[in-house]
Amino acid sequence: MQRRDRRSKSLYVVKSQQDPTSELAPKKQSETRNLYVLRTNDETVNKYCDVIYDFSDEGGVFLILTRDKIFYQAVKNTLCHDLGLGNNALIVIQDISDLAQILGQAVEAKAKPLLFMEHAINGQLTLPQLQHIKKTWPDMHVVVVARDVFQERLFQFHEEGAENFLTKPASTNTIIEKIAFTLQPQCELDALLTEGRRLVTDNLFEEAIDLANKLLVKYPQNPAALVLLGDALKGLARRQEALRAYKDAEKNAKVYLEPLKRLVIFHAEDNNTPEMLGCLVKLDRLSPLNCNRKLKIAELHIDMGHADEAEKYFDKAIESTRDEAMNMVSEMCLDIADMVAEANPKMAEKYYRRSLEMTKNARGALAMNIYNRLGISLRKQGLWNEAVEAYAEAEKYAPKDENIKYNSALAYSEGGEHKKAVERLMLALGINPTFYVGRSEVAQKIAAMFKSANMTWQAMEFFKRQKAAGQNDAQTEELLKTLSMPRS
Repeated sequence: MQRRDRRSKSLYVVKSQQDPTSELAPKKQSETRNLYVLRTNDETVNKYCDVIYDFSDEGGVFLILTRDKIFYQAVKNTLCHDLGLGNNALIVIQDISDLAQILGQAVEAKAKPLLFMEHAINGQLTLPQLQHIKKTWPDMHVVVVARDVFQERLFQFHEEGAENFLTKPASTNTIIEKIAFTLQPQCELDALLTEGRRLVTDNLFEEAIDLANKLLVKYPQNPAALVLLGDALKGLARRQEALRAYKDAEKNAKVYLEPLKRLVIFHAEDNNTPEMLGCLVKLDRLSPLNCNRKLKIAELHIDMGHADEAEKYFDKAIESTRDEAMNMVSEMCLDIADMVAEANPKMAEKYYRRSLEMTKNARGALAMNIYNRLGISLRKQGLWNEAVEAYAEAEKYAPKDENIKYNSALAYSEGGEHKKAVERLMLALGINPTFYVGRSEVAQKIAAMFKSANMTWQAMEFFKRQKAAGQNDAQTEELLKTLSMPRS
């Protein structure tokens, strides 16, 4: 397999010339974030690339379940271009129904797959596929990909075996780090815990206990180390000691689910329904999107004669399933809107609005994202006033996001409201005085907005202060030069 010299630093810099795949370059989540694959950091790449090269040398192959061409291109650029692994290092799967067969073929060919998997495809959650993968190939590495990974969803996929999560859009650095962290623990504690779990799997319980105790001396009350200790003690049938270890782990874990999951299994083995129920209820509070768990809680209440409590959880399961369906429809509308955003902004507007209608209880980051993209689509139609309204909605969820304020300034400017445009622009610069750095087009638009508002002198003073403070970059120089030129 041909690959670039891994010691060469220059190959990790994304060049500025036109890329042959530029038609796949994503349009903006926010118009100041118009690069999907950002300039790579030499230190980051050089630190982690050997982990990826070793994985590839040992038969590792990367599979990606996605219909997002832009995300696929970002991963391909990272692996095949920046790391020089060759095109056969990456296989794309677009249809959920093909996933199991392609994974099976890869395993039969003695390959070691690492799977990037969208959390939903065409409005359908990929949880059942993750469950199948982990049941069939428990050691397979799986990274779940989503636009906005919020805690409840993260817990849901983590419970089913996802090792890591990647939020789109992702830079080259992020993709490399995510792969490296998934393949190889990056700190002593994680490495030793991995070794301890291997010992338990191999029934080397005494060695696992020794390792867990050493970890607890160095990391007192660490929940993962306590779970390891409990697993090893349970393997030796020292159940009361194991129970104490699991309870100590649960006491010291705020958002770590493994202690509670171990306790559920432990109490089920002892037919201790009340304790089992209590642990399931705690799990449900931490990870509320698991409808099957709600049904199990209801079933246990029925067994204990608690009909009223059972009915509450049955209703919660139905409500959760309905919300899930609405969220999936919202995701599909969002995918459609993104697909047509460049070619048909009016159609994109329609589907962004439908996505918002379907997601009444959208998380902040997701709602902000949709409103921001809706604003961009409205501006492309010349509907600057409606765009301002959309950006105002986005700001409710992200009041400290300079990009939204900048986009709002662009909308006002396009509507001829130059003073208001500068007001929004100054708010953006107040949050992040250097957000234009590295973005020549943005710098030019900033200069144009100040000039249109007849505030050239004030702008020059601001950017001179930036320069004096050490912000002596090409864009700041360009801004000062442009501002000093007379208006055409």
